[in-house]
Amino acid sequence: MEKTNKRRLTSIIFSVIIMLFMLLVTSTNMLKGLENLTYDYVYEKENSFNDRIVIVGIDEKSIKDLGELSTWNRGYYASVINNLNTYDPSVIGLDIMFTAEQTHESDTELINAAKASKNIVFGLKLTTSEVIDLDDLEYETVVSYADENDPVYQSFSKDDFGYVNTIVENQTIRQTIMQSDFTSGSYSSFAYQIYKKYADANDLHKPEYKANKKYLINYNGKPGEGNNFEYISFSDVYNNNITDSEFFKDKIVLVGYYLTGNATLKNSDEYYTPISRNKAMFGVEIHANIINNIENDMFIGKVNKAVQYIINILVILAVIYVISRFGFLWASITAAGSIIFEFLLGLILYNSSIYYPTSALCLVIFIGYIVIVVYNYVRERLEKGAVIKTFKQYMAPQVVEAFMKDNKQSSNLIGERRDVACLFVDIRGFTHMSETLVDPVKVVKILNDYLGMTTKQIFDNDGMLDKFIGDACMAIFNAPFDIDDYEFKAIKAGLGIVKNGEAIAKQVLDDYGITIGFGVGVNCGEAIIGNIGCDFRKDYTGIGDTINTASRLESNAKGGQVIISEETLNRVDENGNYKLKDRLIVEENGYLNLKGKTKPVLTYNVIGIKEVKEEENGEVIDDSKN
Repeated sequence: MEKTNKRRLTSIIFSVIIMLFMLLVTSTNMLKGLENLTYDYVYEKENSFNDRIVIVGIDEKSIKDLGELSTWNRGYYASVINNLNTYDPSVIGLDIMFTAEQTHESDTELINAAKASKNIVFGLKLTTSEVIDLDDLEYETVVSYADENDPVYQSFSKDDFGYVNTIVENQTIRQTIMQSDFTSGSYSSFAYQIYKKYADANDLHKPEYKANKKYLINYNGKPGEGNNFEYISFSDVYNNNITDSEFFKDKIVLVGYYLTGNATLKNSDEYYTPISRNKAMFGVEIHANIINNIENDMFIGKVNKAVQYIINILVILAVIYVISRFGFLWASITAAGSIIFEFLLGLILYNSSIYYPTSALCLVIFIGYIVIVVYNYVRERLEKGAVIKTFKQYMAPQVVEAFMKDNKQSSNLIGERRDVACLFVDIRGFTHMSETLVDPVKVVKILNDYLGMTTKQIFDNDGMLDKFIGDACMAIFNAPFDIDDYEFKAIKAGLGIVKNGEAIAKQVLDDYGITIGFGVGVNCGEAIIGNIGCDFRKDYTGIGDTINTASRLESNAKGGQVIISEETLNRVDENGNYKLKDRLIVEENGYLNLKGKTKPVLTYNVIGIKEVKEEENGEVIDDSKN
């Protein structure tokens, strides 16, 4: 019960820690880079081609046909606008930054061409500045278009402008803001302003967007001519090299740069996007993608934060429950399954135009899995070490190590019936000695020497030291797991105790004039073996008639005697061969009335062990060794 409660408490603690960690990483965007990477490489995919948007690109062909860009005046753009208007486009968007330094007599040409156009939208950048309110003595942020004082721009109204400012994360554009509201006014993005004019011209619905909200762009395809939208070179329009009179009719025409920067992306209108990955996309293409998102309602929505947290918490609780309560295999399956589930859920929702971040939770699950597995491993190692340390007090170290390697034997500790050999040994004359020797230190010294010798004999014969009972000692052979020839080893240990006890007895006689001896009883048979006791105190021991009989035999043994029962002496193996009778030198001890037995038990004194020796002539003889 206590162990179960500890595991439950551990599960609760891990759940709280991991959930707090999950909330931290999701609320603080600690893993934003990882989420972006997953979004780019896993979720983003190509969409259908849109033929209602045409890009007029200022490309290398244009430079070759019309000369270096620095030599162009605004009349070039006026000519292109005039040529486009002959084909009746719905909207023309100029993703071209005209600055005051470029003023020229051609300004009038551009102004007249733009005003003659059915609908035109200029792309401009928003700039902010801090001004002080003299009434309240507080700073306010004022927003305006850069270069809005340029003669060209002054000729048009605010509805003819749209901001081209972008949200760039590590040179990558994933999101856009359609409408931005400031204290000084409300502004629409370049793409949104173009679509509003397009919708007005074609009696289409104009969607409303929340101010200052970021929308995930659902890109069409990889960058480059013809990959996303219809494309034509600026020089072809300038020279009116257009073979299809319907090419621009009722369409959205975007004019922008298709030129790669000389050194870095900062020197050109190029950005990385989730779908282009290692190839930059021109700004005019990005605007075209945003317009396509508006027209087809393709923006990727974001899952509600509360829903995301609820899903994350439920998944984490389920994972931690399984990992904490079950084995390594189920923990691994659950962790891997939950990560796969998260990615599949993310893909399903993304296909429904909802972005559900999964990487942070998957990483949290993985980290939690590693932490709990490591914790369980360390805990088990510590528990195993404690078990080894405990059992080394009862069994030989090599026996303990063999037992710990055999996981199948772990259930034996709970309780089982098994055939064992039980040995009891006691000091004859101990009571007289303890009463005679006034100094308790001397008594303890003699007792420790005896118990140390006894333990060594038991361990040397692969036995388990069950317990010390005053000056008595109990040992069990063939528990907690099987050992070979355990009956013989138990008797051999008894003989070793008697033999090595002679030296201790002689020392006591020489030092104190007191005579002691060691009596041993060994009995074999079935017993119940296991952890026996209460919740706070248990002993791994044996109970039953076999154990009781061994104790009664020992109590009848005189100093220097090893007594066994007739039943023990006559034990046979599966082939019917005697296990002990042909290997021991015994003498009959007569029938003894043992407590708990209705009939007298025939007992034997074990004198020694028969040794088989092979002489040079090949004859075999039996010898005896006490």
